[in-house]
Amino acid sequence: MVYNDSKFEAIKMKEAFVNIRGVPTHIITWGRWIEDPVDVQEIVLCIPGNPGLVGFYLEFLEELYKQLEEKIPIWIIGHMGHEEPEKDSNSKVPRLKDNEKVFNLDGQLKHKTEFIQRFVPANTKMHLIGHSIGAWMVVHLLENPHLRERVRKCYLLFPTLERMLISSNGWNFSKIGVPLYATLGFLIPLFNRLPKFVQKYAVQMYFWLSNIPKTFINTALEYSKAPVMEKVVFLANDEMARVRDLDSKLIEKHLPLLKLYYGTTDGWVPVKYYNELCAQFPEIDAELDKECIDHAFVLRYSNNMAHIVGKMIEEHSAILK
Repeated sequence: MVYNDSKFEAIKMKEAFVNIRGVPTHIITWGRWIEDPVDVQEIVLCIPGNPGLVGFYLEFLEELYKQLEEKIPIWIIGHMGHEEPEKDSNSKVPRLKDNEKVFNLDGQLKHKTEFIQRFVPANTKMHLIGHSIGAWMVVHLLENPHLRERVRKCYLLFPTLERMLISSNGWNFSKIGVPLYATLGFLIPLFNRLPKFVQKYAVQMYFWLSNIPKTFINTALEYSKAPVMEKVVFLANDEMARVRDLDSKLIEKHLPLLKLYYGTTDGWVPVKYYNELCAQFPEIDAELDKECIDHAFVLRYSNNMAHIVGKMIEEHSAILK
């Protein structure tokens, strides 16, 4: 296991690919590496959306670590198959074909469960951050009673907990994105064969046109790898099929542990879902965004969300009170 922390030594960041359920998984931590022997009272664990590449969350979690006065370690675990280690690594990501149960929603949920059981100390309380489909995973993690009793609070950001397929983005994905991928997907391996500088220039141009910061270029290049994109699309298809009606019994069961944050411009989770949830559960701790932050907040609003989530954690942390 090799991690690179030279560029982030001042903020105590470490990263590595760790085998979880037999699949090399990208882990990044601030404040305490997953194998450090020092016990801590609390940690923050972030479960990303889809795509589940941890590089998209670096700015957000780095700022959050500062917001928490560097007193609570922060960890993030990527999704299986959404990143690959270097070619000279001894560990390889299995192909999607014949391994669909490894990379679907249930497989990703088992993956997060094993990670927590292996690396989070038994006496450590967890603040769980779930973004987008990561919020769905967090709620379902609570069904494990051994994990639930160790959770301090869950922060569900732009949570895709229901009716994904009939949302505007769900319609665009299923009616436009999937057919387009099925038709033009063969171009992705061809793109991967281009010289790196050509790939990088193409991504830079796309970022410039989309007003996305250049800091995400390397992560986007990782995302553009054919085996990675294949698994990202596969997981998204599983989300469309599985995340249908709201599981009201599940929400009610774990209501005291949930804090939900909804957007006002969210194509995956319209305000209608927020209003209906609040009507069904008047006592729910749910908040509607006031800053017009995008669903994919990590691209342009990382600092804004770090301040918002930092205040949430401060409210529920025993360390920071």
